[in-house]
Amino acid sequence: MKTLKLYLAAIFTLTALLTAAQKKIDLKILESLPQNLELSNEIQKFKVTTTHYNGDIFGNFFNKQQICGEYNRGLANGKVKWNNVSFSQSMNREADFPEGTPIAYMEDFTYEPGEDMIKAEKFKNFGEYSDYTKNLVWDMLAIEGFAWSGFEKLQLNEPYSADSFNGKIDLAGQGFFENKDIQLTWTGISKRNGELCATIEYRTFNNPLEVKTGGMEMKGRSHYWGTIWVSLEDKQIEHAVLYEDVVMEMLLPGQTQKQIMNATREISFVREI
Repeated sequence: MKTLKLYLAAIFTLTALLTAAQKKIDLKILESLPQNLELSNEIQKFKVTTTHYNGDIFGNFFNKQQICGEYNRGLANGKVKWNNVSFSQSMNREADFPEGTPIAYMEDFTYEPGEDMIKAEKFKNFGEYSDYTKNLVWDMLAIEGFAWSGFEKLQLNEPYSADSFNGKIDLAGQGFFENKDIQLTWTGISKRNGELCATIEYRTFNNPLEVKTGGMEMKGRSHYWGTIWVSLEDKQIEHAVLYEDVVMEMLLPGQTQKQIMNATREISFVREI
């Protein structure tokens, strides 16, 4: 009998706690995202890290590269800036990356984000590692676009077709990338950096790409997807990740035989300020 009383008391206590918790949760927060939320213009800094893994289509590893940099937004006149960008490489999948080589032309590289940042003249001062540094710029443009372009239109757990991002993109005169069907989905509310955030997932598959640069030719397809956490207080991005899988036919400089390769990318956008 004593055991039964203790059991019933525990059930009563648990029920009371759950009821109290439900009362504290405002379920209206899941009905829609804020319709008039303005993006804060305060300075925001990200540590952006992109890791490339290269191999064959059977999963055999060749090498890996990593490019890191600091991305600052909220500057005067809507401009953004990169600092402390470096590149490193390793032939061992499990090994830590060696200390990166600083990329001088990226120091204080400042611009206004927009469609113009896919034009060749925007990168006229880029030198070694430019294939990687251009992607830093383009990846951040994509993340910010996915975070804000359809924010007010998203419905909980309902995929939204971001048609404005679809179509061929000229890659600064070196080829093209075609977004086929970008889907955005608001999947719920989470917390990052002490702020409530909308969790937005994005994905797109079977995107054709073709690149010719530095004597190298590449043709293939890309799948990429990821998650963005957007603050419900000031609409700023609090965190983001991107994953990409590329299968390509590649002709390397000095070679006559094409080879089929697989490359994956893992990118983290970690807010520091």
